[in-house]
Amino acid sequence: MALDGGLLLAALFGLIFVSAVLQSLSGFGFALLSAPVLAATIGGAEAVSTIIITGTVCDVAILAMRRSVPRPVAREVWALAGWSVPGMLVGAWLLAALPATGLQVFVACVVIGAVVLRLRSRERGVVVRPAWAVPAGLLSGALSTSTSLGGPPSVYYLVHRDLKPQAMRDTLVTVSLVRLPLSVGALVVAGAWETYEHWLPLVGAALLGQLAGARAFHAFGSARYEHVVLGLLVVSALVSVGALVVG
Repeated sequence: MALDGGLLLAALFGLIFVSAVLQSLSGFGFALLSAPVLAATIGGAEAVSTIIITGTVCDVAILAMRRSVPRPVAREVWALAGWSVPGMLVGAWLLAALPATGLQVFVACVVIGAVVLRLRSRERGVVVRPAWAVPAGLLSGALSTSTSLGGPPSVYYLVHRDLKPQAMRDTLVTVSLVRLPLSVGALVVAGAWETYEHWLPLVGAALLGQLAGARAFHAFGSARYEHVVLGLLVVSALVSVGALVVG
């Protein structure tokens, strides 16, 4: 996908803005929307580092600009973050080893799989045991460093832990922040940390998107949480397939 430098930056600014809005609404989804397009335009390694930088800014803003004290579920945070560590090392190796086309196909498959899992998880009556945090954390960690798509396994697990929308959002955001240094460290060790040269304007896009998303969340996010999350996944799947075809 070849675009002029200025046009590409403008397109990525809009992409990060919308991704931040969606992240503020649901606590995840930043990478689900942005990763397929970024991987197709600036490459897999730069896409992952860009999402880590801008997504972290968005997550910090979500917790810092809350009207009330954030209330993540601590036991879920440490279980998911702890078990994601070995997965991160595997994911960093995959990022360094996979060719660009293979990485795009992998991203598309992950996003489509997330849609299927979410459709299956809409029945919230089943509450799974905490032991399911082990495979969820491992898979989330591997996907986090290889594609930046670590959200779906954690979401699928937490939606069956019977958390309220606000607690689920705070928990997902906190998990991302806790494992941030581990993700960066794994990528540096694997030689896969590469930054996009115009990442700073994209940080501004993330902050603007978070402000817009926070307003939307307080207006209707909690009441329509299920619809927001499912709609986000469907749009992300379409974007991922489109980026693969165009790329």
